[in-house]
Amino acid sequence: MRSDLISGKLDFDQPIREQKLAERFGTSRGPVRDALLRLTQEGALVYEPNKGVRVISPLSEEERSVVASMRLSLEKHCLSKFMKKMDENDRHQLSLLLERLTSACERASLPGVAECDLALHRYWVAQASSHLETMWLGLSVRMIMKYSRLTKYGDIATEHQRIVEAILAKDLEKALYYLGENVI
Repeated sequence: MRSDLISGKLDFDQPIREQKLAERFGTSRGPVRDALLRLTQEGALVYEPNKGVRVISPLSEEERSVVASMRLSLEKHCLSKFMKKMDENDRHQLSLLLERLTSACERASLPGVAECDLALHRYWVAQASSHLETMWLGLSVRMIMKYSRLTKYGDIATEHQRIVEAILAKDLEKALYYLGENVI
């Protein structure tokens, strides 16, 4: 569901029907309801009494600018904390996540690129603070819902490669700079 939302497969304000999703995913409505609740909490969906669940309306450019600033500030804080305690397992995980993102970019798979991009950034946020991860996720999902506007997959891979290389080199200044260039 999240992949459909962030890749633009679902239109803004589109109603979401539990029964159709249950049939699509071959499950009962309970797990679908749980997923819709989670996506509502993350800010990708909205529930209105007597109307049901629908894809949330797009952010205005002014709102998107504020959300991007908040996300960047939060992510820079988390990246700084993460880099101080990063170990070999973290280095391996970052390399693996970057490899997956690069592969999705090579396949020009918008849903794959969006999911892998989110997973890479989420990794260092989650490792730094599970409390801030929830806030970050809400901000990021709202921003990335316009991901379908991006088509230069090679640029996406390069931007993330620079961030990860700086992290692995333990160069905080470069990592924060490249992160600032990426989160727009």
